[in-house]
Amino acid sequence: MTGSKAYVPQLLMLLAAAWSAMTGCSARTVDREGMHTAARAAVVSVVMDPVADVSREGNWAVLQATVNRAFELVQKDLAAAHGWSIIDLRRERKGRTLSAFGKFSDEDMAVLFPEAKTRKRVQSAASGQLASWKDGLVAAEGLLAVPRSAFVPAGEAPETEPGVRQTMLRQAGRLCGDLGVDAVVFVQVRARITHPRPEAFIVMENRTDGKLSMAQTMVIVDRTGRIIVDMGWPSLGKDARSRDLLPLYRGAGRDAVSDGNIDLSDPKKKVPHAFIALADESAGDLMTALRKAAGK
Repeated sequence: MTGSKAYVPQLLMLLAAAWSAMTGCSARTVDREGMHTAARAAVVSVVMDPVADVSREGNWAVLQATVNRAFELVQKDLAAAHGWSIIDLRRERKGRTLSAFGKFSDEDMAVLFPEAKTRKRVQSAASGQLASWKDGLVAAEGLLAVPRSAFVPAGEAPETEPGVRQTMLRQAGRLCGDLGVDAVVFVQVRARITHPRPEAFIVMENRTDGKLSMAQTMVIVDRTGRIIVDMGWPSLGKDARSRDLLPLYRGAGRDAVSDGNIDLSDPKKKVPHAFIALADESAGDLMTALRKAAGK
């Protein structure tokens, strides 16, 4: 194939490599001009990795409430953070439009990948990745399940291949047009449960204490399929929001401290309350960081 279209995949690969070199795995990158140009935006995905066995109804309920809360906060605070007009997809009943995300047209795929064999492979990989995210992540109700790694070579496992990232960026740009907005917002909540004291175990009512840490990030893509905001991969280290001495593990003592014993639905509701409180605090941190990066 000849002509300018033949150079599109190579150009995108070079841009992706340059973005990776510029941002690293945790750097924040904000295109202030792009933010200024994008006057109208929509939050289309808020997700988190399950930190407990979600086949248990109580665990699922707490995690679902957490991402729903994170969505409510970013929906409310984004406008104040930059003065955008943020549309509420649930109020405007855009579920059918969102469901079109990931339905790859032959025309779109041919622009990105002129070679038929490559196109078929990437399309299969992208479809599989979307299904994996849908099954493996906890998403805010009514929204997409799309993590940061869909767009950014972040260095965390599992990595998303460059061809799939190119496809997802094009899909995000098309989604802007379908929703009538200038940019779409993807939020990821990170959480971790640990027991930080290897020799001390506080046990009450057959529950052993643990620590919950949380942080949030976001990626914003404009209608051209370009990333205008990437808030980086958030650390769950000492700077993350956290609550300690929570009754997170069912069972008593050292033997209870394992992922399989994490039970988020404690009768006194300390754990669910901690998840919501940390969702509030980490969302506030994310908005503060966004305003700072945008020069507000």
